[in-house]
Amino acid sequence: MVPARQPVPRPSDDDRARVVDRLRDAAGDGVITLDDLEDRLAAAYAAGTLPELASLTTDLPDLAPARTDPPVVPDDVAFRMHLTVYGLVIGMLVVIWATSGGGLPFWPLLPAAGWGVGLGAHWQVARLSAGRRNRHHSQREQQGIRHEARGASAPGVPAIAVGTPAGEAPGPRFVVAMFVDVVGSTSLNEALGDEQWVAVRRALREQVAACADAHGGWEANTAGDGVLLRFPDPASAASAATELLRRLERQRAETGFAPSVRVGIHSGDAVEDGDDIIGNVVNLAARVTDAADADEIVVTEHVADHLDGRHTTTGRGLHTLKGISRPRHLLALVWR
Repeated sequence: MVPARQPVPRPSDDDRARVVDRLRDAAGDGVITLDDLEDRLAAAYAAGTLPELASLTTDLPDLAPARTDPPVVPDDVAFRMHLTVYGLVIGMLVVIWATSGGGLPFWPLLPAAGWGVGLGAHWQVARLSAGRRNRHHSQREQQGIRHEARGASAPGVPAIAVGTPAGEAPGPRFVVAMFVDVVGSTSLNEALGDEQWVAVRRALREQVAACADAHGGWEANTAGDGVLLRFPDPASAASAATELLRRLERQRAETGFAPSVRVGIHSGDAVEDGDDIIGNVVNLAARVTDAADADEIVVTEHVADHLDGRHTTTGRGLHTLKGISRPRHLLALVWR
């Protein structure tokens, strides 16, 4: 008699959640790339058996034990602590000298002078450490981490693109890419006429730029009626997108018309070219935008994982995106 074939166990929601958490931890530790994380998350949600789900983490190292190292006190803070202790101890010695009759020799001067030499050396170390920290922050600003200094140049002075410093080869940098695309732009152009459509398009671009600027983002590129923006973090992009859709909804209620847009957001590594960004993160953000409905904001799993408490999402399930090899788990941002 042939024994009955044992069914392959299927994963539960808790099984998937454990694997997803493990994958996110691995990405946070730099063990896998963001693109690899996206692929594995998609596979985790699509896995139909426990062995298939478990295979997604078999190549990951064991979790490192929690660090118990004591916190490092910055040199300038340590110097201030040192100075406080110095003042208290020397002051106490002076009080002892005075209450014991005073007079010469003024013996507290000897420990004050000897200890003062060490205190002076500590001050030099703290000053150099603060200088290095300030230079580090300055270099990060010059490399365009936040692009905060984007004011107009003085007359006759050419604008300086904030991005990869001169003389350095462009390299990958973490960015959050957001596409804003007008729904039915061809039909709108035909219905409104060229001149009116240009005015509507210009007003929309101004709205998009204002929302981006208010949340630390800026325009990176344009393609047809779409706008590519970049932000320093997912929460800032989500805030700009929700503000834009709320503004358009309010305009629609007040004037009777505002164009409908769809928004897609993705994050990952890209190469900078001045203000523009190039890479797979941009391509995927564009495909995510294509998956959005009118007046909808759609984000990838990685973006949703890094949103703060101001933003909530609803699952849109796995989507096969044009030109993307693996299905992606997409989520819609709740903005009303």
